[in-house]
Amino acid sequence: MKRHTYVLFFALGGLATAFACSDDATGTDGQGASSATTTGAGGNPSGSTGSFSGTGGMGGSGTTTGTGTSTGSGPPPPPTEIAECQGMVYECGDLVDNDMDGLLDYQDPDCLGPCDNTEDSFYGGIPGQPGPPCKVECYWDNDSGPGNDDCYWDHGCDTHEVPPDYYPEPSLGDACEFTDLSFEPFNGQTCSDLLADQSQTCLDVCLPLTPNGCDCFGCCELPAGSGQFVWSGSEGLDGNTVCTLADINDPTKCHPCDPVPSCFNDCGECELCVGKPTLGPECLGEGGGGGGPVPECGPGITACGTADLPPCPSGYYCITGCCIAEPQ
Repeated sequence: MKRHTYVLFFALGGLATAFACSDDATGTDGQGASSATTTGAGGNPSGSTGSFSGTGGMGGSGTTTGTGTSTGSGPPPPPTEIAECQGMVYECGDLVDNDMDGLLDYQDPDCLGPCDNTEDSFYGGIPGQPGPPCKVECYWDNDSGPGNDDCYWDHGCDTHEVPPDYYPEPSLGDACEFTDLSFEPFNGQTCSDLLADQSQTCLDVCLPLTPNGCDCFGCCELPAGSGQFVWSGSEGLDGNTVCTLADINDPTKCHPCDPVPSCFNDCGECELCVGKPTLGPECLGEGGGGGGPVPECGPGITACGTADLPPCPSGYYCITGCCIAEPQ
């Protein structure tokens, strides 16, 4: 996650609406604090394809820490401490290689944060994480209510929720059917309102936990840079499969979704992102010590996630290349 201010454009049915917002995250002792903003143009979730295209701004180089002399091509060093999610310990923080692939917790590209209970898929696996039918709040924490993070979204606002598939929640049939952006899912707030503006509380609490390439509601660009977005909470047409990288082009398993620009963490060229676990040689970065590429993070945020860089300090978790404070 980098410091950034961004401007995104939502296009649907010939209507274009511009969104501008900033994302701020707070932390302690200079770890996991970012408050500023990225600038970019483009980013259009549009029509039935749910594309999110355009040219996103890099928002400056930010700062990173860490040294090394190797190529950085291998996985990061394994974590040495259990990572908690709001007092709970899940598979992606338990110091166990649960899927037996030789990668431990945040070393595993399927682990999208400490609030992830599966090491073998993008599905979070926490009971209630996808939320009640149609309603979605911060996907990346440990609860299914918006009361503590003030994030609000409804799949009835998603242009894919139309016959015959009703993605991204096909098991509900027409329960979340999309009509138009004037639908009011929350206290008079329309779909257009929610696309344009999530509260500062939502940005402060949820955006730091959101992996690069995803929005606060579990909709991620996969593969990275493809313009194709899928919902991490996908459970297959009959609710018995989950989304993996191998199935990313199968909409029956990895359901298409529209990203929410007002709470979106874009995937920069020199950022590690969901579906992009390595960096090119152009990303040597400040503090690289002449070694391998260094992930881009915001000012004061420690970089992680490559063989050159040490594990995050106690109380922090490596989320797509940046040490972020474990959610309390």
